Amino acid sequence: MIVTVTPNPAIDVTLTVETLEIGEVNRTTSKHRDPAGKGINVARALAKNGHSTIAVFPADPVNGSWIVRALAEAGVDSSTTPIIGEVRNNITIVDGSGTTTKINEPGPVVTPAEISALSEKLEWRLDEHPTWVVAAGSLPLGLDADFLVDLGHRATAKGVRYAVDTSGSTLARVAASGVPNLIKPNLEELEELAGHPLRTVGDVVDIARVLLPEGEVVVSLGENGAILVSESLVVWAGHPPVVADSTVGAGDSALAGYLSVRDRGGFASVHHAALATAVAWGTAAVTLPATTVPGPSDIAVDRVRLIDDPDRATPIKELRA
Repeated sequence: MIVTVTPNPAIDVTLTVETLEIGEVNRTTSKHRDPAGKGINVARALAKNGHSTIAVFPADPVNGSWIVRALAEAGVDSSTTPIIGEVRNNITIVDGSGTTTKINEPGPVVTPAEISALSEKLEWRLDEHPTWVVAAGSLPLGLDADFLVDLGHRATAKGVRYAVDTSGSTLARVAASGVPNLIKPNLEELEELAGHPLRTVGDVVDIARVLLPEGEVVVSLGENGAILVSESLVVWAGHPPVVADSTVGAGDSALAGYLSVRDRGGFASVHHAALATAVAWGTAAVTLPATTVPGPSDIAVDRVRLIDDPDRATPIKELRA
């Protein structure tokens, strides 16, 4: 079983318009509502593809309860702790040209008592000996990166592997602690930590190994695939171009795909299969509307190309399947 933790869950509301006109009245042509937050998206993708998972998150009586119901309808188990503040709504506006505009609420302010309740819930879930615990997404006000570091230490103490997908100073703090077995930044998030553009494979490999010297770093490169960097491995994977509908949540599906295979063991061949699966799941996700997660019929792992030890001088923009 894989446990996902979403400290700052959300309801993703996707609105489509013919043309987005700033300062004018815009009328939508469709509306889509999904339970979200990165950890919840990971759990949704895992469950849709037949993998045992449970989504842990704080929930208020209104929006949080709706997320629980929506997950149950999708066959996803959830485990929640109560909060007084309202779970956020994230708005995505997609116009007729495919341009996406996102407006994300910051989320609630959580209290020390609510943080303690979430920690106790996670301790209970760790006692069930999952294979992985995945902490993903932003943090609500009142919660800082030390919460994720502490969770990693507790997971390690119980022999549970720990994956983190977050960004900015939170990612820097968690990576510096050395507790994650796996992190999954995208290229932009990695560049933010590096403080400069990462233009080549070598640039990505170098900063990944500085960031997490003893773990696995899976870097999403968008249409240019993904790179897996570990102490002993560098592998690139790419998928032939597809027609994109929505890129929202694609990275979460990629992480779910990676973990769905890494759940089986630790041999090098498993890493290759995991990266190929990650790229296949992430690519399938971008062909689907809103934050829809892909199922088995959407995914084509056999179309993914793998390259061991790609040339360090290769520009990221030239990586193609």
